Amino acid sequence: PASAPAAPAPLSAAELDAVKAVDAAFAAGMNAKDTAAVFAVYAPDAMLMPPDSPALQGAAGHPVIAGLIAGGASDFVLTPTLTYGIGDLAYTVGTASFKMGGAAATVKYAEVLRKGEDGKWRYVVDMFSGVAPPQVAPAKK
Repeated sequence: PASAPAAPAPLSAAELDAVKAVDAAFAAGMNAKDTAAVFAVYAPDAMLMPPDSPALQGAAGHPVIAGLIAGGASDFVLTPTLTYGIGDLAYTVGTASFKMGGAAATVKYAEVLRKGEDGKWRYVVDMFSGVAPPQVAPAKK
């Protein structure tokens, strides 16, 4: 009998570094105010899921990114805290700090990345939201 194809192996450390490099490329593009460089880290059909917004697919997400740049977002630092992948899919979770109008801001993010036929990793899902302090349960009376 024909043997079943081998299951894809978890990504190597080098591949995980390539996945994390997408976050660095995103931050570099944002800091350079280079929308083309930022759009290049997204797959053409990527889903952008900003806070308090519907999911935006493909070019529909571009105005959100361009708006952040036009609004003065700067000093982006993305810090992945968990990165994992198998085959041509990976995910990364972390926090991003930046300045918006001079004020410091922090968001949490979760991203799904896919390796293209050109060997480049790109975001296919990018979801981010603010970081609120933990909810404190009201004291029982």
